[in-house]
Amino acid sequence: MRQWHLRFAISALLLLTVVLGACAAPAAPAPADSGADMADDGEMMGRPLPDDAAEEQVIRYVARGFGRLNPAAEGGFGRFIISHMFMPFFLRDAEHNLSPWLATGIDANEDQSVYTIHIHPDAVWNDGSPVTAQEAKAYWEYGLHPDKCVGCYLSRFTGFDLIEGAQAVIDGEADEVSGVVAVDDKTLEVRLVGPDPLFPQRVALFDTGFVKVEDITGEDFSATSETRVNGPFMLQDWDVDEQKFEIVQNPNWWGDKKPFIERIIATPSADENISFIMWQNDEVDIAFFLTNVREQLEEGTFTVIPYATNLFYTFWAGVEPIDDLNVRRALVHAVDWRPAISAAWEGTRDDRFMSTLLTPELQCYTEGNWPDFGFDPELAKEELAASKYGGPENLPTIRISTGGQSPNYIRTAEIMVEQWKNNLGITNVEIRPGWLDVWGQDADLVNLRRQSLGAILPDPPNFLAGHWANYGNPDAAGSMADDAELAEMIESLKGMSRDDPAFCDLVQETEARMLGHYPIIPMIWDPYGYSVKPHIKNFGTNVDNNWATLLDIYVAEK
Repeated sequence: MRQWHLRFAISALLLLTVVLGACAAPAAPAPADSGADMADDGEMMGRPLPDDAAEEQVIRYVARGFGRLNPAAEGGFGRFIISHMFMPFFLRDAEHNLSPWLATGIDANEDQSVYTIHIHPDAVWNDGSPVTAQEAKAYWEYGLHPDKCVGCYLSRFTGFDLIEGAQAVIDGEADEVSGVVAVDDKTLEVRLVGPDPLFPQRVALFDTGFVKVEDITGEDFSATSETRVNGPFMLQDWDVDEQKFEIVQNPNWWGDKKPFIERIIATPSADENISFIMWQNDEVDIAFFLTNVREQLEEGTFTVIPYATNLFYTFWAGVEPIDDLNVRRALVHAVDWRPAISAAWEGTRDDRFMSTLLTPELQCYTEGNWPDFGFDPELAKEELAASKYGGPENLPTIRISTGGQSPNYIRTAEIMVEQWKNNLGITNVEIRPGWLDVWGQDADLVNLRRQSLGAILPDPPNFLAGHWANYGNPDAAGSMADDAELAEMIESLKGMSRDDPAFCDLVQETEARMLGHYPIIPMIWDPYGYSVKPHIKNFGTNVDNNWATLLDIYVAEK
């Protein structure tokens, strides 16, 4: 067996991608270390606060909104805390290096197709019961099953379809993942369908942390204050209806190193203008802003998340008139996108215009890898005429959901609608700010939906597979649903060595083929980040968007 030590000895694959431009292979945990053994000598419960620490160790945090809290279902703003309540086996830093967390280490066979994970022998839930390998297996099987964990992202984010037997569970045709074996209470073996040097990174993802399955109630389960945790924090209150979100220390956490922070009060605010007022009034310590509000923040308060991100509008290609490829092409070619996005984002993202799916931080990125992309109103007219609708007068209504109240998203929609009118004569368009619920009974007829997707595994095949899964929805896929060759190309990439001389060529070919279906309207590659007040010390984040350094964060006197 091969044993992973503090840094992986795997090829420069992986990863080549840190937002700030560093090229570093991911680190792996040393088997002799553990998530409980990251403290200096004497740093136990009650370790002294730093000399400049405030008496009250409470963080007040504001973000767009908080919803269902369940590792397998988390796709939004709950990521900041998930890994510190339901611990994944490893924890990543800003450079994608791994540290032991719930596990002490991981072994691999020579071809990296079988991995053995060693759970820390002291790991327990907050009720004192031991954390076991059987519980990890049971939760993953729940999280991958479409009928048991409805609306969950575990299969999409993790690439767990590479585990033997997982695809049948993902398809709803089986209940057990045969490739995940609890060797004993503290040892988990994972057998893959082929080599995967990325696997240790996969089990560091926030959504691979697990809940005791007996605590799970219903297909849309969300954790409560009664849900047991194995991390240093637990829920005091997480009530979506009442909009109360409060996290406190787990007094029974088994780790040697205890956090300084005693409580986190999370406040939802859909309107970032209100959030910004809260920031100005010192009502919050940390904020997550998605709009140009953050351009007004004082210098030095913005911490970039090392997360390659796409913001775009998805053509819901199963809904007329977007079902016609020529209509999609015409709608893209009729808009002068670079100046449009510059206007919508007030010039603040000009260097982050989304011209491809892969971002400049990712391996194999190639500028302009989108077939025929560009402003060409004459071509757009020809394409619309060649569609089954024949012209603008026969088009069914185009309905646009901005996916929130962001002025940048709304302005993007307004600009493209204006150019469709001017260049194609299309007027039958409706925009509604907000999410699908604002459409009521017409929600299923919305054919242009603002979405985002990020590379939580900074790896081109995984990122492209995420886009493929997004468009794989039968209502969204359109012409892509019948592209069996594209599906085969994506599968081939997953098991390919990232050092193979042909790797980037196939990545670029796959990306171009996907974009040739014109599945999206581009906006930006957004640099996400947290805005952090100067009195919050030791703040650090990672590609999971979580507060990776939470054990060391503290509040200093102002």
